[in-house]
Amino acid sequence: MKVYGLTGGIGSGKTTVRQLFEEEDVPTLDADKIAREVVGKNQPGLAEIERAFGSEYLVNDELNRAKLRELIFNDASSKQRLEAILHPLIRQRTAELIQELKKQHPPAIVIEIPLLTETGKPDYIDDVIVLDLAPETQLERAMIRDQLPEKDIQKIIQQQASRAERLAIADIILNTEQPLDELRKKVHSLINS
Repeated sequence: MKVYGLTGGIGSGKTTVRQLFEEEDVPTLDADKIAREVVGKNQPGLAEIERAFGSEYLVNDELNRAKLRELIFNDASSKQRLEAILHPLIRQRTAELIQELKKQHPPAIVIEIPLLTETGKPDYIDDVIVLDLAPETQLERAMIRDQLPEKDIQKIIQQQASRAERLAIADIILNTEQPLDELRKKVHSLINS
């Protein structure tokens, strides 16, 4: 049974492909969801963020995500400080969840990790699945989904790993510009090979 890391840039179809794996009875985890969990109310991650950035980044004992997002979007050193807090906590919690899932003997486990290229491949990942598509399609999809202007999406894309960097770490590449039925077949054959 393999543990796959699923990654791709903004607008690449990560959620859609994760759902295709779920259709194949493959349990999935979402690193973004785990990240929210480790900074939830009364969690050690929240306390560490408060110590590092100050209580002004909390509202009613919960993380003020909008304020923190604005800070890290505009200050690289704050972003690095936040990542130094979050990434070890996310990896630890993910490893725990993988161990729980393995007890169910699934055909595979898929973890959606948007920043896999940027943060490096954790020990618990066997193979990396990179979702790839033309930059123009990526931009168009992200603008439609997030209802943001092109300049804002471009800024996000520039902060992410490049397409070449993602492809360089790929064990498996899925082109998400193909029709959904084709993607579904590729996911099915990957799990059943």
